[in-house]
Amino acid sequence: MAEAPYGSASILTISYVYIALMGAAGLKRATEVAILNANYMAKRLEPHYPILFKGKNGQVAHEFVMDVRQFEQSSGVKVDDIAKRLMDYGFHAPTMSWPVPAP
Repeated sequence: MAEAPYGSASILTISYVYIALMGAAGLKRATEVAILNANYMAKRLEPHYPILFKGKNGQVAHEFVMDVRQFEQSSGVKVDDIAKRLMDYGFHAPTMSWPVPAP
């Protein structure tokens, strides 16, 4: 990020402070909780939506990719529309589109 023409080196400071404040035990615990939460959510949503990029054992990492391309094809609802609606209800919208290209 700091090497990019329009990047900001301050992002490195934010990452460093986060790591320093959490410490080794805190980072490990945060990772464990993130993996547990992502797998819980993926399993709850899997009967209703395709979950992409699962491992050999059917689990996901610290986040998961839910394929919502069928909504645009069937009703015109785009992935950005879903993200904005989640924010309307106070949810932090997940990473959108990447690594799944739009149709």
